[in-house]
Amino acid sequence: MPMAIASVALVSIMGIQLYAPGGLEVSRVQTTQLDTEAMTAALQEKEREAMRLRLLKKFPTLGYGNLVAGWTFLNFLQYFGDDLAREKTDYELLDDYFEVMVTHDPLWVEMYNFLSTSVSFYQARPDLTVKLIERGLKSLSPEKNPRSWLVWRTKGIDELLLIGDTKAAIKSHQMAAKWAEGTPDQDFAPRLREFAEILSKNPDNKLIRIQSWLMVYGATQDQLVRKRAIQELIKLGVKLEVQKDGELKYTIPPESPKTEAKKK
Repeated sequence: MPMAIASVALVSIMGIQLYAPGGLEVSRVQTTQLDTEAMTAALQEKEREAMRLRLLKKFPTLGYGNLVAGWTFLNFLQYFGDDLAREKTDYELLDDYFEVMVTHDPLWVEMYNFLSTSVSFYQARPDLTVKLIERGLKSLSPEKNPRSWLVWRTKGIDELLLIGDTKAAIKSHQMAAKWAEGTPDQDFAPRLREFAEILSKNPDNKLIRIQSWLMVYGATQDQLVRKRAIQELIKLGVKLEVQKDGELKYTIPPESPKTEAKKK
């Protein structure tokens, strides 16, 4: 009986968003004029969603952690894709969605890419991304998921490009190489190790950063992330031409030791 009650309670928590009055109407509000009622409704919906996420973080899942994580991911997609509502209440809850997912299904490797894109770029909190990834890595291993090395790689890219912690980025890439060994992706191990070695010898290596931003651009269709990648590549001296299909034509500048020495 206690388990049955807990199951009903869990379903009720997950259903709060579906039955919350006004929750689905926010996206229909016109943005052409200042609408106090719409702003109030959006803020109230944000508070309801924040409460639901707080409950899901702590509530026992009774062995259905992956189901809760999947359900939360669907709600995240709805929240993330509601541009009109986000204009009113921004993206403050993004890390809360991923905290629920990391708590209940840390082995879900594919989820961490969404974590980096949304929390690091839209919420502008790469520090929270790294913190959540570190929490997930405590449960991950190559034995539990052979693609776990990708999580270290994601962490290392955020540390290098968005936080500027080169030492941490080196360690993350070394761990990614170690975890890739003996898996179907073991061919990536030497490249990851070489990446770490180059950074160790020259923490200010421009080419590594150019290659990393090019990888970020090519790995997503998200326009905000691509725009940021283009901005950073231009700062690094790359000549770019965006094709109609979104592909980049680029020319990487030659290495200049004197120029590199002047860069901070």
